Amino acid sequence: MGSGPNDNDLDWTNRFFEHIFRDRPDGDLGNNFFGWSVHRYSWNLSRGRTEDWLAGKGDSLSFDTTDWYELFLQGNYLEQIITDQWGAMGSYDPQHRVKLVVDEYGPWYRPGSALAPTHLAGQQVTLRDAILTAFTLDIFNRHAEKIGLAANAQLVNCLNALFFTNEDRFVVTPNFYVFQMYADHQGAEAVRVEFSAPDLKYVRDDKPARFWGLKGSASRRGNQLTLTAVNPSAKEPRQAEVVVRGARASGAVAQVLTSAELNAHNTFEHLGITEPKAEPVRVNGTGITFTFPPASVTKLNITLS
Repeated sequence: MGSGPNDNDLDWTNRFFEHIFRDRPDGDLGNNFFGWSVHRYSWNLSRGRTEDWLAGKGDSLSFDTTDWYELFLQGNYLEQIITDQWGAMGSYDPQHRVKLVVDEYGPWYRPGSALAPTHLAGQQVTLRDAILTAFTLDIFNRHAEKIGLAANAQLVNCLNALFFTNEDRFVVTPNFYVFQMYADHQGAEAVRVEFSAPDLKYVRDDKPARFWGLKGSASRRGNQLTLTAVNPSAKEPRQAEVVVRGARASGAVAQVLTSAELNAHNTFEHLGITEPKAEPVRVNGTGITFTFPPASVTKLNITLS
């Protein structure tokens, strides 16, 4: 595997690929070059005031709605990194035998919220982080042909973890539930999904700002269609009609991960603060109607006929 750029450094990628392919006019790399690594941490919540690695970080538990959206702006940039790097790689490898490997992603906050002193790079994981993780997984699904491998930052007692443990205590984080919900995509066939929703609008340092209003990904296995979607709005629900082309929806069930508290999280003492819940779905034949709650991750399992 090739050691890729920091963030979206296209010069690094171009120079590396030019060197690798210079003496290989047929593009034959054998089995020696499977993937090109990229990583993207969402860490700078200073809104452009600094690029200092420590000063730019925010708090994992104490934040306002602007910080809520700022983290999403940081994480959403990963999609541009994927498309930009893929385009640069294709200039040298038009058959795209080398895939992208997203070896690290997720939020990185200032120290202070670890559940135990033994968690050296630990930080609390909230609903905000689960939403970031969910739309990151949707990005990977939408670019399945480009991504050879993708890895969450760490699994246990660390950044963006799925589990916290200390001695005989154990708790799952909201991220665990996201991975559990998205597991239905594994081994399925990715299908195209188009979202049409107004951007959400908010104020960023006394200036108007916006972010997309609804996005997700979809896959199909037999007559089962899985649609995952994120409503990033901190306050507004999003009512939407889901239309299935070339088939009919005969039934649907929904799971929703959300909370009235934007920093909702689980601790060793309070285990079930954030977990997905079933929600009703209205089926209308050609598709379904569903209201995506604010600050939510939703999985719709739709039965096709």
